[in-house]
Amino acid sequence: MGILGVGLLVAAALATSLVSGSNDGSTLVSLNTRTTTVSPAMAVAVLSTLVGLGPFLVGTAVATTLARGLVAFEKAGGSLAFLVAVLCALAVVFILSHRGLPTSVTLALTGTIVGAGLGFGLPVHWGVVGAVLLAGLVAPLGAAAAGFAAASFEQRVRPPALPRRARRNAERLGFLFESFAYSSNDAEKLVAIMAVATGSVSGEIRASLLGQIALAVCFAPGILLSLRQVAARVSERMVQVRSDTAIGVTFCASGVVLIFSWLGYPISSTQAATAALLGTGARVSPRRVQWGDATAIGIAWVVTLPVSVTLAAAVGEAVRILR
Repeated sequence: MGILGVGLLVAAALATSLVSGSNDGSTLVSLNTRTTTVSPAMAVAVLSTLVGLGPFLVGTAVATTLARGLVAFEKAGGSLAFLVAVLCALAVVFILSHRGLPTSVTLALTGTIVGAGLGFGLPVHWGVVGAVLLAGLVAPLGAAAAGFAAASFEQRVRPPALPRRARRNAERLGFLFESFAYSSNDAEKLVAIMAVATGSVSGEIRASLLGQIALAVCFAPGILLSLRQVAARVSERMVQVRSDTAIGVTFCASGVVLIFSWLGYPISSTQAATAALLGTGARVSPRRVQWGDATAIGIAWVVTLPVSVTLAAAVGEAVRILR
């Protein structure tokens, strides 16, 4: 692609950062500001900062998988195919969200990457695709199981409630841990887009300081756009648990995300956090879980992948024929 194409990819990366803040960031912030310990302003600042710093702290294994592990985007036409994948992912997230089915940007992008590769006739690495899809299934199930197990342990042992000061410190540490986990996985999709835009796919994927600052700056207002609506749906309506139990949910979800980040598999931190919360709620107080809202989220996860692959494949083939 020429300068115009590079500019479009950079713009797409910034738009993806904004949408990620609106979908993923607002969910994580709402889950961790249920009490007054972590204020919304503090949560937005910490999460956005780590989105910018993450690749420098944990490396770019997940970004490498997205940029060249799933599809050989280093081949001719790869940059244009990746641009189609990003734009289609944004379209899928927008359409599903406005139909009341909030989904994951990471899941949508994974699907559109495969679809765009098929549409453009690029080599698709099906072994990696299969591993990523399996990881996407195992991660939320593992997080739900971890949340259920942690709640079961707590109910058996019946530990005394944490003192106020200890609980507040644990909540802050838990949110920091969860934000770090998000930066190690979900935020890597932004690095991958920037890498393709700068033509550095064939070599080692590296993040640029200027690019990460721009992405962090776009991520923060995205959170603010949807924070109130997401907080009402996830934190207040879907399930309510005690503060001490919520701390366990945070660490369970973050641990699962970090494991898959170390393996280089892109997964959704919001899926892991939501699944851990549901697993805990199902053990502590199943009657208080709003299963209708949980079902809507689950449907969105199931629908996202086939819709993403189909849309990107169709658009990719059309662009390939017309160009």
